Amino acid sequence: MKDAIVIPVSALRRIFVMLLVLIALILVVLVVRTQLFRVGIATLFAPSAAEVIERDAYQAVFLTNGSTYFGKLDAQGDDWFLLSDVFYLSVSEQSGPQLIKRGTEAQGPKSPMIISREQVLFIENLRDDGDIVTLIKKFKSGQLPTATAPPATPSPSSRPTATPSPTR
Repeated sequence: MKDAIVIPVSALRRIFVMLLVLIALILVVLVVRTQLFRVGIATLFAPSAAEVIERDAYQAVFLTNGSTYFGKLDAQGDDWFLLSDVFYLSVSEQSGPQLIKRGTEAQGPKSPMIISREQVLFIENLRDDGDIVTLIKKFKSGQLPTATAPPATPSPSSRPTATPSPTR
């Protein structure tokens, strides 16, 4: 036994624990790296919708059902948007497109409009000199007559769309 190497058991335990910690750390790094590449590293640094929505501008909100609404948009967490001061376009054969202030519909909706993020195709910040914002400003100043929502069922004399028509 004079040529034998003696290693204390406590030293072996420390080496074994260090190896386990190193293996666990490597596994954590691999899982995190995999998740980052799955969602995309760019999404970590991409701005959220709330950061891109201009608070002092009007937005156009295009929904999955083909409707388009115009108003002041505010993101509410990750799943909802609130749209206030809401307008939409209604198209009829007789009068052409009309800007309608939401709230005159038969169901009597109140502001704000609550929209699920899943129903939103895309959002656009609108310029102050754009046609829609100009119409909204004229409407608010009383220069445009108050248009009411079209009836839910078309009358024989006019056939407006039953839902707000998309701008395509």
